[in-house]
Amino acid sequence: MLSGKFDPQLTARRLREFIARSAAVGRSVFRGRTTYGAAHGDEVDWGLFDIVSVNYYGYFPRRADHVRELTGYRRWGKPVAISEFGTCTYVGAPERGGMGWKTVDYSKPEPEVVGDLVRSERTQAAYLTDMLDVFESMDLYAAMVYTFVSPDSPHSSEPRHDLDMAGYSIVKTIRTTGGGATADWHWEPKEAFHALARHYGRARC
Repeated sequence: MLSGKFDPQLTARRLREFIARSAAVGRSVFRGRTTYGAAHGDEVDWGLFDIVSVNYYGYFPRRADHVRELTGYRRWGKPVAISEFGTCTYVGAPERGGMGWKTVDYSKPEPEVVGDLVRSERTQAAYLTDMLDVFESMDLYAAMVYTFVSPDSPHSSEPRHDLDMAGYSIVKTIRTTGGGATADWHWEPKEAFHALARHYGRARC
């Protein structure tokens, strides 16, 4: 799909059919409220679900533009949830939205970050808290940060190999042995982790 070698109308029709079948199966075994984490811009029959949900990686310099962008999801008269939102950990990542991760060359023997990215935990933390302010101002039903940890995107002091910059996690993976799937590792909080903790802490008061 990234190469553009597909029929968008056929793909959209097949997706709608799959969503309808999935909703029916869900209803047959689950009595609670259901939803579907739609990509921003997906055409979904929200009559099939109880909650309207969207994976939102939008970027605007003004908060009011985010509100305008998301207000359309209210037209079904149902609770609106942000099923995913987040950004990577470098300067300029929010502007790249959901494609911020696409800055690693995995064809190398050891994956490398492409370009001269500047690591910035502050950029990530500020975007997340700014977006929570937007969602709360709209009294949305829920908002879920993507993501907690990315073990396959470890942090490195060498910028060229700091795959954590291209990850959306709010903690950084620190490998203590070797590499690959069997590497030992632990996580350490990034600025985003602490910023979210402060934000949610104030919300409880």
